[in-house]
Amino acid sequence: MKDALRYSHALGRLGGMVTACTIAFGAFCAPAFSEDNVLRAAPGEVVQINAPASTQQSPTAARPFSTMAQRAAVKPMVWDGTARNPDTTVPAVDSRAPRPNLTGGGNAPSFGDYMARNDFPDAWKVVDKVAASENNRATGIPDIAPQDGPHYPFTRFLGNYYTSQWTVPPWNKIGKLYFNVPGGGSSYCTASVASGNSVILTAAHCAYTRGAGWNYNFVFVPADRYGAAPYGSYGWQTATILTDWINIGGRRHDVAAIKLTGERSTGLPVVNYVGWLGRSWDWGYEQWTYSHGYASNFSTQYTNVCAGWTFYAPSEGTDVLVQGCDMTYGSSGGPWLRNFTHNSHAGNHVNSVVSGPHIGAFGTYYVGARFSSSNLVPICNAIGC
Repeated sequence: MKDALRYSHALGRLGGMVTACTIAFGAFCAPAFSEDNVLRAAPGEVVQINAPASTQQSPTAARPFSTMAQRAAVKPMVWDGTARNPDTTVPAVDSRAPRPNLTGGGNAPSFGDYMARNDFPDAWKVVDKVAASENNRATGIPDIAPQDGPHYPFTRFLGNYYTSQWTVPPWNKIGKLYFNVPGGGSSYCTASVASGNSVILTAAHCAYTRGAGWNYNFVFVPADRYGAAPYGSYGWQTATILTDWINIGGRRHDVAAIKLTGERSTGLPVVNYVGWLGRSWDWGYEQWTYSHGYASNFSTQYTNVCAGWTFYAPSEGTDVLVQGCDMTYGSSGGPWLRNFTHNSHAGNHVNSVVSGPHIGAFGTYYVGARFSSSNLVPICNAIGC
C-alpha cells in the first residue's frame, strides 16, 4: 500500500514467532514480531522502530496534527494501569552502585527566536497578541507565574500560560507529543527536547501501548499553547523503548526516546530554535524537582508545574520516584527537572518523566522512572542522545 506505514517490532523473549503487519492511516492490524529490532545497548536491551521517511518527510504525504484546530482537539493519553509491576526490594546502599551523572543542556543560536518569527509568523502573531493582553493589565506579569497556593507536600503553578514562560527556557523545550494509537484514534502526551541530537524524552506508554503495539504518526510541537506552534512541528525518525516495558511493564521501565526529523516546513532541527535540556541519572531518591505537564484536569492547552521533593515508596519499588502533584492525564511523559533555572539554558536536568498515579493516591501523588544506568542509559546509547 502506497500510503501505508509498515512497522516491525520485537518482543525480546518471544522466541521465533514471526508475523507481518501493515498499519494504514486509520486502520490497524496485528504488528510483526522480529528479533532484528532488538538492540543490546549495554547495560540493557531495547526495542527500536524506524519511521518510513516517505510518510514523514515527503511534501505530498498526509500530515496529521498539522493545524491549530486539529492539535487543540486531541485528547490526552490515559494512564496505563499495566505499568504497575513493582520490584519491592528496598534499594541497598552499595559502594559499587553507579555514581550520579549528568549532561548539560544547550542553547539555540542567538537568532533562534528571530528565525522562528520569520518561519512561523502566524503562530507568533498569537504570541504577540497574548503578550499585549498581559501588558495591558495593571499589575503586570512577574517572571514566575503566581502560585495558586500550597498543596502539601508540593506547590503547583502555571507553566507556559503566560508569555514570560512561553518562549523562554526551559519552557520552550517542553511540548506536546501527538500520535495515533493502535486502532486509529489520536492522543497526546508531554515530552521535552533533551539532547543536542534532537532527541525527545517521554514515557514508554506514550510510544508503545502494551498489549496492542506501537503508537505511530508522532508529531512533536515544542512550546505548544492552545495549538499554536511558535517553533514549528516535527515528525520522527526513530523511537526506542526497553524490551522490559513490552515484556514486563513496570513504572521503572516507562521511559522512551524519540529522534525527530527536521521541522516540517523549514527542515531545520528543533535544537536550532529552542536548544535542549540537560539529563541526569543515578541520582538519589530524594531530589527537589519541578515536574511539567499538559494536565487535562487543569487544561489541555498549556502546562502546569509541580515543585516538591521526590521520595522512595516501598509499594512502587526500585528505580521509581514519587512526587506530590495533582496533575493527571496528559502530563504523561512530562519532564521532572533538577536544578530548575528560569530563563536559562543552564541547569534544568531531566531526571524522570511522568508515568502515572502513585498507588492509592490518584490526583495527589504521581510517579516516574528514576533515571538510571538501567533505563535511560541503554535507551540513549541506542538512539544516540
